[in-house]
Amino acid sequence: MKRTAATLIVVFSLGACEQPVQETPQKNARPEPVVVYVSYEDQDYLPSLFTGFTRETGIPVSVRHRPERQIVDEVVEKRGSTPADVLLTRSVHGVWRAADEGALRPLQSDEVPGAVPDWLRDPDNYWTAIGLSSIEVVCNAQSPADCASVVNYQDLGKPEFRGRLCLSVSSLAANRTLIAALIADHGVRPAELIVRGWIANLALPPFETEAALLEAVESATCGVGVASGPALHDFGWPTDAATWPQPGYVDVAAVGIGRHARSPDAARRLVEWLVEHAAQAAQTDAIGLRPVDPRMAQARQGFPTPESRRNVGVSGLYETDAVKLAERARWR
Repeated sequence: MKRTAATLIVVFSLGACEQPVQETPQKNARPEPVVVYVSYEDQDYLPSLFTGFTRETGIPVSVRHRPERQIVDEVVEKRGSTPADVLLTRSVHGVWRAADEGALRPLQSDEVPGAVPDWLRDPDNYWTAIGLSSIEVVCNAQSPADCASVVNYQDLGKPEFRGRLCLSVSSLAANRTLIAALIADHGVRPAELIVRGWIANLALPPFETEAALLEAVESATCGVGVASGPALHDFGWPTDAATWPQPGYVDVAAVGIGRHARSPDAARRLVEWLVEHAAQAAQTDAIGLRPVDPRMAQARQGFPTPESRRNVGVSGLYETDAVKLAERARWR
């Protein structure tokens, strides 16, 4: 099942399978755990969060961590001794690919659409975002004028930033999303010219991690850089400042139910629980993802993207183009 641009309104500014017959559970039998395949690096956060779900529902949760490409490959190829009930990826790219490869089932929920806007859900209803990751420009807190001079992402290519811009490697999710968003908004060739302008302004080769980039900005080794909201949250940004340029590009943490899930009903309950206010607030406090429910106060703080340009799905749609563009522009 390959999906094309026809399945999306391309604006940005951003399977069911036959289930085995189960015996009638005995009274007081412990429910089968919901098996979550997840691409988060932090192996403590999610089990701690899911404790609340188990406490409320009595349904245990088993979490399996892998790098995003590996975890999606396992879900797509049905590898692993226990199939994934839920796939949770830190970036839209992973869950988009799983849906595109037919590894997810439609999300049949009356609760999710009430909490998550259309632009943060798959147009074919295979996944939903559970948290927003802003893509911001950072500068040293002693030089706030550098942040103030960046109105949009293209400004990072201005002559005043020659030899002062730092980036992390293009393979990181935030950077792939940024390039894909530029392609969606401007087209491939104009987006490539923008990226080439950034590469010409680099002070140093791209950093392997966002944390290393933020340390370089903090020490004034770099004048400005690009980092995700969760990276800023983890860093604590004691001496870094940030601005969210127009048009406010975002990535999302997203979740879908495996096509071969053994506990699809329990999996749906977990997805619904993840977009409830309590879980959303806990997620914001713990890892810096903004809530997806626009009714929450944290979701309304300084979000610059006009509604007419919101559609996170294009990041998945243009990922291949983004990777090729980065290679041509020599953004390693």
